[in-house]
Amino acid sequence: MKRFGLYSVVTFAVAVMVTAGVAIATPGVGAVSTVLASRHMTAFKVLNTDANVVVARNTYDVGGNSGWHSHPGKVIIAVESGEITLYRGDDATCTGTTHAAGEIFVEKPGVVYLGRNESTTTQAVLIATFFNVGEAGARIDQPDPGNCTF
Repeated sequence: MKRFGLYSVVTFAVAVMVTAGVAIATPGVGAVSTVLASRHMTAFKVLNTDANVVVARNTYDVGGNSGWHSHPGKVIIAVESGEITLYRGDDATCTGTTHAAGEIFVEKPGVVYLGRNESTTTQAVLIATFFNVGEAGARIDQPDPGNCTF
C-alpha cells in the first residue's frame, strides 16, 4: 500500500511540474520551423569535436515571433527574406536588433532570445544552422524574462 501511495505522489508531482513548465514556457506564434538536414558530424573540424548539426528553415508570419527560447549550442542564422528583430532576455532596455535579408547573425548557447517579425506586410524566412543539438532538440523553451512589454 505504501508503494502505491508513493507512486501516486511522485506521479502527481511530475504532472504538476510538467504542467507548470508548459504554463511558463513561451512558444512561438505564427512561426514554423522545417528541418532541411541533420547529421552527426564525427571529428567536426569547425568545432574541433563531434557534433550534431541541424539546418532548418524558420518562417515567421507578419507579426509572428519565436517565443522566448535558448539553444544548447551556437546557431548561425541567415535571413533569406524579410526582416527579423532579435531581443535578448538579459537586456533590461528590451532593445532589439533588426536583421534584414542577406544578413547573418549568431545566437549564443544558453542566452535567452525572442525573434519577432515586426513587419506589417512581409513574411520573414531564416535559414538556421544549429550546432551541438542535444536529444531534447535545438530549441529550449524559456519563460518570459519580463524585460519586454510586448
